[in-house]
Amino acid sequence: MTFLNPWAIWIGVLAAGLPLAVHLLTRPRPVRMPLSTLRFVREAIRQRRARHRLRDFVVLLLRTVAIVLLALALARPQFGGRSPISQQSEDDTLRVVILDVSQSMAATDGGIKAMERARTVAAGYLAYRPRLSANLILAGASPRGVFDAPSTNFAALREDLAAREALPQRADVNGALDMAAEMLAGSSKDDQRRREVIVVSDFQRSNWARADFARLPKNTHIQLESVAPAEEPSNVAILNATAHSQSAAGGGVRLAVEIGNFSPTARKVAVEVDLGSSTYRMEEVCPPGRITTISQEINIRHLGWQWGEARLVGNDDALPADDTRPLVVRVRPRPVYALITRQLASQRPSSSHFLECALLPDKRLGEKASAEVLRIDPSLVERRVLAPADMILLDHPGKLPEETITLLSALLRRGKPIVYIAGELIDATNLKRLCRASGGDLQMPVEFTPLAAGHTRRDAFIVSVRSSRAPFSVFGDNVAAVTGALRFSGGLGSRRLDTGLEDDVLATYGDGSACMVHCTSGNGSLAVINADLGASSLPKSKVFLPLLDKLVDEMLRDNNSVGQMLCGEMLLAALPEEISSNVGLALAGPPRGDVKDATADRSLGELVDQGVGLAWRWPSSESPGVYRVVQGEETLFCLAITTAAEESRLKSVSSKELTGSLAGEREVYYSGAADDNRQRDDFWKWLSVACVICMLGEIIALVSFRT
Repeated sequence: MTFLNPWAIWIGVLAAGLPLAVHLLTRPRPVRMPLSTLRFVREAIRQRRARHRLRDFVVLLLRTVAIVLLALALARPQFGGRSPISQQSEDDTLRVVILDVSQSMAATDGGIKAMERARTVAAGYLAYRPRLSANLILAGASPRGVFDAPSTNFAALREDLAAREALPQRADVNGALDMAAEMLAGSSKDDQRRREVIVVSDFQRSNWARADFARLPKNTHIQLESVAPAEEPSNVAILNATAHSQSAAGGGVRLAVEIGNFSPTARKVAVEVDLGSSTYRMEEVCPPGRITTISQEINIRHLGWQWGEARLVGNDDALPADDTRPLVVRVRPRPVYALITRQLASQRPSSSHFLECALLPDKRLGEKASAEVLRIDPSLVERRVLAPADMILLDHPGKLPEETITLLSALLRRGKPIVYIAGELIDATNLKRLCRASGGDLQMPVEFTPLAAGHTRRDAFIVSVRSSRAPFSVFGDNVAAVTGALRFSGGLGSRRLDTGLEDDVLATYGDGSACMVHCTSGNGSLAVINADLGASSLPKSKVFLPLLDKLVDEMLRDNNSVGQMLCGEMLLAALPEEISSNVGLALAGPPRGDVKDATADRSLGELVDQGVGLAWRWPSSESPGVYRVVQGEETLFCLAITTAAEESRLKSVSSKELTGSLAGEREVYYSGAADDNRQRDDFWKWLSVACVICMLGEIIALVSFRT
């Protein structure tokens, strides 16, 4: 407990002795009176003396307590620690107010948004005071200050504050703290001005659990003002909405909507999905505190880009902003596979022949092929040749030219899936060069190396597989039985690397070498099958077709799924390979989808040539929705910009964490309605009431003991 006016305590101590002094100085003195008899007088005096002593004790006690209570009320006791920041200070001060403007600040409690409470609190720290300079930082996806440095223009700061609303973004907390540190940095070592940082937020865990207050100067006074309610608000939200398609026109599209039920009770949720010209409805009972995925298979008859949104129907919760989410799907024609190999199509049996037969299983049955395989000689590989391909496969390609390695690396980063059949010694060199060309984007879990001299792999078998991951997940509980009968020959050795993920090694041989690896690079993925298919039993078994089909399906699914960008953050999206020039292209966005010229209007970003293709660059996307690249009336590319899913969980970081582990060596003061350890400055009112009660008690005592 601290006191706002500690001087009043000393005055109270001195004043508490006044009633005793008055009592002693006004005591009645004995008076001699001539009486004929004293027996009855002495008895009466003895009775009245006991009564007067009790009255004097009660009155003296009430008077003393009343004075002490009055002194304590004037001292203004405060519980929970005294705030280091005061508007009554006369020091030369630099002050920075950080206002959280992330989406969670739009949550309501009792019909009032957290942002409305935050504006009121922040305004109190942006009031004029002599020798005070202040600034306001808006903590969103890209923090920005109203001014470049603390200013005395309080009117402009409060005007900007009054117009602030929560944005559909997540907060870059440490970015805002870094900006505050720059503003508070002294111009010289002699700058001894007082430095203050006030953070006004709901301190949502997803944003503030990684806060680092050590970024601020050591002598900074830090105050955290929480506007979060006492209990976590109930919220039901759409965390993600996707549509995956690999099929031709009339084929299936899988809708998947993730629902987060952040409430204490189970909720029956109804979701409507508008996609293209159709509306689909799904219902599910979502258990409390869980994330539930609702899915449905639908048919879309039209090729090309389809877009729409998923929305919750009849949902009443704390944050309506996360009840809708945009989604995009591209319905492609039959997939095209580019098979880069030196082996001729007439060479049968061969590794590439087995691979082609597995990619076109229906062709062997005399049916119309549902896919197309383009055989490409390694010496004829060019960007325009690979542009139509949905996937690239390499089998016995020989030593690849440097320009081919560079092209494959660029296509991989842009999202083109690649399957490499490593059956020859030269494949170890090709893979090593591909990793080097991809830089840090391609994090292989192993390095493939030639087998030791004099050693060849023959009739090797698989000793371990990751049965929960594709493609082995297709076999379910029988994975050990179906893979145990396979025998592999040829291929390479491997050694473990620290850079990649161990889980990316999907299968391992008895000698410890990797049999199958699947890892990502940029937007694409690379799968390596370490075996010579022509000399192995895999292509002749019933396992090969479902195994390769699942692997290809998984990689194409990842390639065809349209990436989602977060609102307010830097956008850099690679356009499809078939878009080779930005001539005649324009950008369009919600709400009406009006076409805007990409070169004349920079509000939607710009199209840039990265050497290996076009990309859409936008420093800060403005609002959630579907944004498109169009050419006339035709849509060439779609992108869904959404809010961060973690903004829907409205749980706050506790005051103990903010002032303890997250504060580090800094002394951080916390104030908030949801915390029991907050400072209380209203106890003086109760002390004043108690003082009045004591005074009334004195009057009652005098009346009661009246003689």
